[in-house]
Amino acid sequence: MYNILFILLIFVWMPNAFASVAGDVNKANDLYKQGKYDDSLSLYQEALDKDAKSPVVKYDLGTDLYKKGDYAKALGYLEQAAQDKNIKIKPKAEYNLGNVLYKSGIQKENSNVDDAIKSLQQALKYYGQSMADDPKDQDAAFNQDVVKKEIERLKQQKKQQQQQQQQNQQQNQNQQQDQNQQQKDQQKQQNQQSQQNKQNQQSQQNKQNQQDQQSQQNKDQKNQNNQGANQQQDQNQQDKQKGDQQSSPQNQQSEQSQAGESQKDIERKQAEDLLEDYQENEEPKKLLNYMPKKIDERPVLKDW
Repeated sequence: MYNILFILLIFVWMPNAFASVAGDVNKANDLYKQGKYDDSLSLYQEALDKDAKSPVVKYDLGTDLYKKGDYAKALGYLEQAAQDKNIKIKPKAEYNLGNVLYKSGIQKENSNVDDAIKSLQQALKYYGQSMADDPKDQDAAFNQDVVKKEIERLKQQKKQQQQQQQQNQQQNQNQQQDQNQQQKDQQKQQNQQSQQNKQNQQSQQNKQNQQDQQSQQNKDQKNQNNQGANQQQDQNQQDKQKGDQQSSPQNQQSEQSQAGESQKDIERKQAEDLLEDYQENEEPKKLLNYMPKKIDERPVLKDW
């Protein structure tokens, strides 16, 4: 009896539960059409909480996240919806998966062109699946053509980037080679300058040595001249001394003669003084008349 009541309660509850999920989805769809994606996202999430297996709610929730630009979360819900066998939901989920992967790939274009190309190739695959499930879907065919052109554009962009990278690498190598050559040239110039400085220093040193040598020679010559002059003075002095020695006997004789005459003068003076003193003291004053004898002056026989 209890089992029967439980089954009856389930049948009563199920319509109400589906009605509640459907009501949330309908309200969310109205908000989605108005562009109120945050409000619609809350209702889709409530509906999914009530019916976690519903491919419709997963599709709507993934589509809402796609509109908000949350491509990573949108991809997860849409993939779950595309795996359902519901013929109405599957091609739509595949179509929106192509859109999500296309938008996601374009965002990666500037950061990583390889990842961008890979994402667009996956989008191209989902567009093809959508066309296979719904051949009348012209939007999927149009988007597929757009994605193909974008893939070619990105491949060309990648090629240009590679060429640019090669050019940059070549330019960097050339710059590095130029820098290395400049460093070598600078080192060579420094070595040449250093060698030139050494040569200049050596030249200056040689010049200074020559000047010092010439100065020393001048000093030696001057010393020789002075020595010669001193020798000449010594020779002159010796010659003078010799001359003095040679003239010394005559000088001595002359000096002796002068001394003798001086001695005679002294003796004569003394004699005269004695005689005068004698005349004044011994002889009677005025008693002796002295008359000098007159000497006859005879002519000489011959005038010499």
